[in-house]
Amino acid sequence: MLVHTDPEKPAEQSNLCKYELELAQLGEPANWQRVYGRPGPLTVEIGCGGGRTIVNMALANPERNFMGVECAGDYFKILRERTVRRAIENLRISRLDAAYLIERFFPDDCVQEYHIYFPDPWPKKRHRKRRLFSAEFCMQLRRTLMPGAVLYAATDYQEYYAEILPRLRAVLEIEERAQPWDDAPEGRTNYEIKYIIEGRPIYRLIGRKR
Repeated sequence: MLVHTDPEKPAEQSNLCKYELELAQLGEPANWQRVYGRPGPLTVEIGCGGGRTIVNMALANPERNFMGVECAGDYFKILRERTVRRAIENLRISRLDAAYLIERFFPDDCVQEYHIYFPDPWPKKRHRKRRLFSAEFCMQLRRTLMPGAVLYAATDYQEYYAEILPRLRAVLEIEERAQPWDDAPEGRTNYEIKYIIEGRPIYRLIGRKR
């Protein structure tokens, strides 16, 4: 679940581990080659929870650069512990608000893949302005994706999916998917595995930059 922090006042900067992004060293936009110590596009998971998906992808693809973004404190602690314990040198993690991070620190055409699974639907009407997939956020996804690059997204909340779909179709070529991802038939996240077992409908899509 994504929550908003005060992006102008990142907490506990002095206590960051080596894998956490430190705003003071980034610049706007960030020099990601310097951050990772090598060139290459990013694979980014937003709302990655304890890191099941992003950690597995980073370990399986050591030649690629990965980033996990998670604002919920308890989940982030698990993500950080997993990253540090396994010393995943090609993974960076952040507790920043994802929309802020992308808008301020991502240059154009720098992302190879976005993974956004089961973002908080904020079902109450008065809270819907907090939803991640605003029209502006979708434009930022398009701006930062490389030509031909891919967005993977899923939600179990049909009303939210109906809101997301036209916004993404305005900026990306969309393929809707009824079945689990080909490279992870059991599901990519703990939520997806749980919902598949429960028989809950899941709405998935793949978006490509035109």
